[in-house]
Amino acid sequence: MTTKNFYDAPLNQLDKAAFQDRAEIRELLEYERYCRDNGLYPQEAACYSDDARIHVSWYDGPAKGYFEKVSAANGGGAKHKINSTSVWVNGNKAIGEMTVMMLSPRTKLDGQEVDLHSYARIFSRLKKVNGVWKLTDGDCIYERDELIPAVPGQAIAIDTKELATYRSSYQGLCYILARTGLQSSQDLPGEDKPETVAKLYNEASAWFFA
Repeated sequence: MTTKNFYDAPLNQLDKAAFQDRAEIRELLEYERYCRDNGLYPQEAACYSDDARIHVSWYDGPAKGYFEKVSAANGGGAKHKINSTSVWVNGNKAIGEMTVMMLSPRTKLDGQEVDLHSYARIFSRLKKVNGVWKLTDGDCIYERDELIPAVPGQAIAIDTKELATYRSSYQGLCYILARTGLQSSQDLPGEDKPETVAKLYNEASAWFFA
């Protein structure tokens, strides 16, 4: 039996209700990132349902716990440059995928300042709750990242043996997180392991059409 995929759902431009839903969801997803980038955590939390969950490199659990951690750490200063946002709607369920470049706060490796740029797709499930769209699940599909010296041309002091133990799709991120005492899951969706992305898409499709 062939499994239906959410991304095959047609974007009917003549369906005004679906068009309005997609516009509302796109605005919600981009506003949620705006709040995250600017430390507006109560406003960001309001974008999520009460039972929402978040699954990223350093956290996997209820959204409420996630906001408590980022608020206590003052967010860490990460910024998101949004490239595009795609949305699929099926009744009161929706899926959104946003391509982003994540700019981690400038950090030091052996006294040298470096920047971490991560390329990813933020993958979200949403439901309409009492007539209002809310995020219910947040995942990240990692593509690749890069560690760049703040001063061009300088060599970065990196433990290449340690670096090689991490997934290539979010290798630099794991390396930087390890220096802050955070352990990163190595089972997350990433382009270096297409089967992990396929699993996320298949599970989301089953939920989308259920």
